[in-house]
Amino acid sequence: MRRSHSHRAGQALLLGLLLACGALPGEGVRAQIGPIQPPEAVPAEARINAFVPWGGSRPSHGLTLDLPAGWRLVEAVAVHARTNEQVPLRLAASSQHERRVHALTPRALRGPLRFVLGLEVGPEARSAEVTVYPLGRREDGQLIYWSGWEARWRVAVEEAPPARGLALRGDGRAVPLVLDRRALPPLGDRDGYTVEAWLKTTGLEEVVLSAWDGREGQPYPFEWLVDAQGRLVVYRGEPGRHVGMTAEPPVADGRWHHVALTHDPAGWTRLFVDGAAADSLRSGDAAGDAPLAVGGRHAARGASTAAPYTGLLDELRVWDRARGRDEIGHTLRRRLDEPVEGLVRLGFEEDVPARLVVARAERLTAPSDLAFVYPVEALAARVDGRAVRLTWETKDRESEAFAVERSLDGRAFAAVGEVRLRDRVAEAADGTMRFAYTDLPPEAPLPYYRIRQRAADGPDRLSGALKLGLGADGGPLAELLGNSPNPFATSTAVLFALGQATPVRLSVWDVAGARVAVLYDGPLGAGRHEVVWDAGDLPSGVYFVQLQTPETRLTHKVTLAR
Repeated sequence: MRRSHSHRAGQALLLGLLLACGALPGEGVRAQIGPIQPPEAVPAEARINAFVPWGGSRPSHGLTLDLPAGWRLVEAVAVHARTNEQVPLRLAASSQHERRVHALTPRALRGPLRFVLGLEVGPEARSAEVTVYPLGRREDGQLIYWSGWEARWRVAVEEAPPARGLALRGDGRAVPLVLDRRALPPLGDRDGYTVEAWLKTTGLEEVVLSAWDGREGQPYPFEWLVDAQGRLVVYRGEPGRHVGMTAEPPVADGRWHHVALTHDPAGWTRLFVDGAAADSLRSGDAAGDAPLAVGGRHAARGASTAAPYTGLLDELRVWDRARGRDEIGHTLRRRLDEPVEGLVRLGFEEDVPARLVVARAERLTAPSDLAFVYPVEALAARVDGRAVRLTWETKDRESEAFAVERSLDGRAFAAVGEVRLRDRVAEAADGTMRFAYTDLPPEAPLPYYRIRQRAADGPDRLSGALKLGLGADGGPLAELLGNSPNPFATSTAVLFALGQATPVRLSVWDVAGARVAVLYDGPLGAGRHEVVWDAGDLPSGVYFVQLQTPETRLTHKVTLAR
């Protein structure tokens, strides 16, 4: 978050302020909270941001959080989704629950909102859960939480990854590095070029990378910034106006994200985040001649300034051509240590060559844990009697094997099997490989599973943990049975079964990790259920249907083919 809010972190837990919250049934309340991002895994002892959308018609008075042991809420901001106005929240410890903390608004706020929660993760590597309750106020002035509208975020806390090199560190005080545009590939309107880098930050409203000197009316090819909602926004400056592109979901979550910007001679500029297309625009006359500032804006005297970057930046690459999505994906997780024609690369392990530098302050670097390994994704399970069929996907070809690990408490995991790279069951045209493993767990109600990627020359990498709910008789508490038809052109029926009455959220996500639809959110009885998904005007591609209950989370891949 912005440093202008940092003084509030020192007031994080106001132990002297007690808040007694009542509960009001959620029935009849038109509201929506969640899903919480980041969705899967976080490192132990890390500072992260969690993003909680609120789209309710009722005014919001803040949030209440139930945190895992060792976690702390250190800062919270409510951001108006349409205007980006930030409203700092006041933090208060609960007098009734040791691990409960309240984030209170100074006045009633109407949605849509995005709450940005600055969290310090506990030191223990384990499966954890954060529960978030939206707060309202009764007519008598007493704060209440809307029962039935809480959101649960289940996350795997991983061991803190080791440092693998150095990254450029923004200290939030000055632009650390200014590059000479003449020493880089041309960035003109009629040139083809690509600029890409890895980012890791929790800062809001900060400039990451800029080729603008801050003078209004001056053209410029691009400026990357993180907005108040944690999203990456890329602007281009034409005479008299700024045009921009925005990427969802937020990137200021404290994890590494890859950003690539391409421009072709026809005038099309495209934005990619983590290898997926995020936005595009066509514009002209946006070249300019200002130097390229890395970690802020190198503003001319008397021109507009902006908050500099406070995160890490690594593997900055400037190419002399507009690279396609497949080409970006091919090198996204590869180190390019050898010279490549048409590429200027800064890895920050060594001093930046003097020929590239216009101005810089002291060399600001920090240890970087950026790993060039494709993660395990789409971990899902299907139960058939006592057998559990696990499936997962990845593009990782560097790992020697994938170890399947099981836990009965979400804390102590043990290997139960191993799958080699050659044992993949399917492979897509984009290089995504699908793997499967069948396990016979002991008679325990709630086993957990995760996948360990075993690398040949580096540390292991863990997936997020999947909590699989089983009833006392060994049968599944929930099953995601699939969809029909699949592939489909306009709509498809999603089939699932529940072993007992339970709250259910059925949602749809795209490959970039953004939620595109909520198909059902509420209580359901035991038995088989069918919900129809109308894809509307969504583009063709792969999507993931997620079935979430208090005991489990299951995922199923569907294909929209128009």
